[in-house]
Amino acid sequence: MAIPVEIRSSFEEANRIVQQTFQESGIQAGSQVTPDQLGEAISQFLFVFDKLDNEHGESGPILFDDVNQLGDHAIGFLMDLAYWAERLRLPKSKIDIEKTALGVAHWIIRHEGELRTLEPLVNSLAASANLTQDADTLKALVQVAGDIIDHASPSIQADLEKHDATRPWRILNFNYAIVATRAQDPALMRKAFDTLGRNLPDDCPDFFEQGMQQAQKDTFTPAVREIMQEYFNRWATRH
Repeated sequence: MAIPVEIRSSFEEANRIVQQTFQESGIQAGSQVTPDQLGEAISQFLFVFDKLDNEHGESGPILFDDVNQLGDHAIGFLMDLAYWAERLRLPKSKIDIEKTALGVAHWIIRHEGELRTLEPLVNSLAASANLTQDADTLKALVQVAGDIIDHASPSIQADLEKHDATRPWRILNFNYAIVATRAQDPALMRKAFDTLGRNLPDDCPDFFEQGMQQAQKDTFTPAVREIMQEYFNRWATRH
């Protein structure tokens, strides 16, 4: 199955709740696509992903279909449905819908595609990281964040929206480094910090200055402080 069973089940429940709440709300959608239309479209995409996996295998390129376009449309619809969940004040449903977008992203990555829409993926990673202190879970999230960064489309990686401090690419790279630090894994920290240096060099001095302050907390090991000091020394002189 293209999308793991637990993610699919949580999506179906979230989709049901959003549709029911929308119907009971009396909100007029106007020209907007309604939750029931979005839910139906997303279900069709999930069916197509399963079909393609069955026909071509669960990994490797699919030559006869545009993996990038299929995945991007599905993530776009999920982002629209997550918007409805937020508008209807259904925070858990929003999280579950964004988690489904993460499952779609994983499908795209497995088939060697590129990611063109980051916002729901960034939101899902941040929500998952905020809910745990477990080192193994944090390490897994670091790996996912790194995969998303590596498979972001060239236009996103070009980072042409530098004036927008809230752009998903910036937040993703920051969270990659922050969660690696919270995992307290030296190898992951170095990889994430080096990635941050390549992708957001202008932000590094402030990031590592704040990182040094956070690393003084008792919850962090001397090894974490040492690595943070190393990168602070490397970037602080660039102010």
